[in-house]
Amino acid sequence: MLPGFAHLSPGSRVEGLAFDAVVEIVDITAAGSGAFVRYRDEFGIEDSRLISADELKKILPVGRRGPTLAADPDQFWLAIEALRLRHAAVLNPLLAVSSSNVEALPHQVQAVYDCMLTGHPKRFLLADDPGAGKTIMAGLFIKEALARGWIRRCLIVVPGSLVEQWQNELREKFSLQFEVFENSLLGDSPDESLQNFPFLIARLDQFSRSSELTARAVDGAYDLAIFDEAHKLAVSSWGSTVTKTKRFKLAEAIRDAVPSTLLMTATPHNGKDADYREFLTLLGSADQPVVEDPAGNGLMRRLVKEQLVHLDGTPLFPERRASTVPYRLSPIESELYEAVSEYVREEMNKVSDDDTRRSVGFALVVLQRRLASSPQAILRSLTRRRDRLRAQADQAHATEGKLAASLAATLGLGSDDPDEMSSLRAETYQDEVVSVATNARTPAELEAEILVLDRLVIKAEAVYSARADAKWAALAELLTSEAMFEADRQRRKIIIFSENRDTLDYLEDRLVELLGRTVDVQVIHGAMSWTDRRRAQANFIAEPSSSVLIATDAAGEGVNLQVAHLMVNYDVPWNPNRLEQRFGRIHRIGQRHTCHLWNLVAADTREGDVFRTLLEKVEVQREALGDQVFDVLGEVLTEISLSQLLRRAVGGEAPRGEIASQLDSVSGRLESAVEKRAASVSTLTPEELAVLRREMEIAKAMSFQPDVARDFMVRAASLFHVDITMRGDAWQVGYVPTRLRDQFGSSLMARYDRVAFEHSDDQVFAADPPELMAPGHPLVSALADAAGEEFGSSLNHGIVLSDNRSSDDYVLVTVVATAEGNPSTVTTYAVTVGGDRQQVSPGLYTDLEMGATPEPREVAAAEAAVAAFSDDPDRDIAAVAYVRGTASPETADGWRAARGQLRDELTARGLDPVAALPGQGWDFTTGADVIMFWSAAPPGEMERRRAEKHVAANVGGKYRVALG
Repeated sequence: MLPGFAHLSPGSRVEGLAFDAVVEIVDITAAGSGAFVRYRDEFGIEDSRLISADELKKILPVGRRGPTLAADPDQFWLAIEALRLRHAAVLNPLLAVSSSNVEALPHQVQAVYDCMLTGHPKRFLLADDPGAGKTIMAGLFIKEALARGWIRRCLIVVPGSLVEQWQNELREKFSLQFEVFENSLLGDSPDESLQNFPFLIARLDQFSRSSELTARAVDGAYDLAIFDEAHKLAVSSWGSTVTKTKRFKLAEAIRDAVPSTLLMTATPHNGKDADYREFLTLLGSADQPVVEDPAGNGLMRRLVKEQLVHLDGTPLFPERRASTVPYRLSPIESELYEAVSEYVREEMNKVSDDDTRRSVGFALVVLQRRLASSPQAILRSLTRRRDRLRAQADQAHATEGKLAASLAATLGLGSDDPDEMSSLRAETYQDEVVSVATNARTPAELEAEILVLDRLVIKAEAVYSARADAKWAALAELLTSEAMFEADRQRRKIIIFSENRDTLDYLEDRLVELLGRTVDVQVIHGAMSWTDRRRAQANFIAEPSSSVLIATDAAGEGVNLQVAHLMVNYDVPWNPNRLEQRFGRIHRIGQRHTCHLWNLVAADTREGDVFRTLLEKVEVQREALGDQVFDVLGEVLTEISLSQLLRRAVGGEAPRGEIASQLDSVSGRLESAVEKRAASVSTLTPEELAVLRREMEIAKAMSFQPDVARDFMVRAASLFHVDITMRGDAWQVGYVPTRLRDQFGSSLMARYDRVAFEHSDDQVFAADPPELMAPGHPLVSALADAAGEEFGSSLNHGIVLSDNRSSDDYVLVTVVATAEGNPSTVTTYAVTVGGDRQQVSPGLYTDLEMGATPEPREVAAAEAAVAAFSDDPDRDIAAVAYVRGTASPETADGWRAARGQLRDELTARGLDPVAALPGQGWDFTTGADVIMFWSAAPPGEMERRRAEKHVAANVGGKYRVALG
């Protein structure tokens, strides 16, 4: 008998030896790792062949494509682990949670698994409050949809300022490699499509303003489209007239071309029911009726901050408090303020058409805001404007016509929306416009304006030289107050927001003067690379001496700074959404302290008076209604057009009574908005939370990270010529063969410089955090696919295992049930000699000892067990193994008694133990608020199986071994 191939013996009739024929084995002898076989066909003609070991595995007895139990142990191990990894989404229902660099929270898990993944394809509106982690929810959704085979291609459309944040978060937290669209990606061919970019991030306005790019997105064959900041997909309805913006039309076109869409916004309702109704058409096809109740139809989820909790039920977000710090300008500052404001008003009054209003009007508003920002900001802005206009005048030696044309060309600078730009572009754009946009159209008009600017520059220089700055004095007093220090005199961390680089530079210098070199001031602004921003962020978080961060709104773009709970708006933004966005940098997931915000306001200026009155009313409403006012503030201030109100106040265009009336309406609007918000939310009940808590703890215990993924990757990599080595604190994949990349697709990279198999808190804010190698990662999937293809037949052949905790033999059979072409369940059973079945964990395959030579009776028993599952056409046999119970009856009884004793003890303590599947890595779980994992063992049995070690490592102190 050939070792390992008991079914291949003289007289056996087999298939797979001769092409498309049944033959009888005459003789078989071992030859190296293979065998020399002599056989006879149905006509009595004999032949012989030297058969390799791989070919031997494909030779099966006639009519029995069933188990031989002769699989190679190493190949079986790789194949069964590949099977588990390929079906990880079915085996671990919260796969993405346990295989990503995130600590998912209950509301995020509920949104993804109970709402977004309940059907496919699906259109869904995720409308949780700001700071709830909607990007994390999107990442979990993408990863699960990929693992389930629902999608292969994904398009994400976001405002231009957020593309880097999305790209980096998806890469660092979920190991999803998305490319940001640039025109250069298309090459020179006008017919180039997006087919070569399966995972793409597109800028909303870049695509919506180009019919060609819109068409390419429509033809990109994407399976899923995600729109972040979806409220920007504006549509308005007035009577029977519906006005659609280019952004909305882009979303409509993509909706009709892509099976599944996800809309994400914290403010889906702009306060106008008719507009909201039209917005909801994005949740249905063009020919479908409007969804009247998206939440009731399972197409929308909205939770507000007050509902969001930790796993233990404690509130996720602390209290927020905002204070106004008024200050009064010194006489020399007041003189400069009035002079610049008069210049702004006069130039505003010259504005005569929409083009001029967009450019010159915008420039003058920026100048007014620079005036309120800092002496250095207004001095530099006035100087740049004067010098640029002087340069234009000096060049105007030809004709007035050319000068007029040159000046008119500056009007085009005001045609873009700074809120849709990257932070760098938005900051430089304001400098460009404020420097060149002018009403002047003749040399005389230009010279007159330059003379005015000369006088203003002199006044600004006087203020700057005198170091007269009441605003800075107010900040300095705040920074040296007791509120800035802990009880041990350690300085608390604080973030100071400015609107422009000039003030940022000014503050940096003055902070060094005030605080000395003992405080390391960190800086974030739009001109910094993403890596430099992350480095400044990491320093601010990790270094005790880095207690002050000064930043422009670049720090409001995907930079999480909840290590601080103190914030100052040195420049109060005119854009109401910026107010909410800035506060959201510290009032977000992970914040443990009450958040304090101080707004510096010049009480004796026109815009300062508006801000002071407004913020006082907001504080009154906060005391009455609670923190919720901050969550609707942006919406309410947009309704009253705050920026326009400030602009009219500065320009003297509106009577004080009209401005006061608008501000008086804020209180009622806030109350109404809070009520409407409360009426439109979903639920997260204590009962739902308890279920989620248990599901998340079980998912953590069953995680394939780090051991299963690492063990498989390291063993499979060498077989498929993937170069993977440990380098310092991370692994490096130096080379992925072309064959693997060709088979898997464009999402698989040729190399990965830094990868890891488990999440590390130390790496969260690293400049170059490693990618997590987990189920769903392209490289893990590619190796699992390759191992399954190469060694999958070994699972059908089966193997003999040994169980030293059982005295009875049994057969392991794994069946895969499919629904609509995708695996729906992967179930492993232990089948006794008598035919009884018990569901067990597939981890038993690698928990038990492999490699014994099969006996004919064992092959027959495996055949019988497999045959019992073969009648169901919707279930396929995925793996089989015969398990010998090698324990003595006394030892087996000891294990059974230990489990029984543990169950009884837990029950007696009122803990209501819940039994696990055999081989799952634990025996019972207990608890509701804190889930504990219990494993039983007889006295003296200290050796733990592989699955038990994995679970103990995954759940830490929540794993207990009870010795009977």
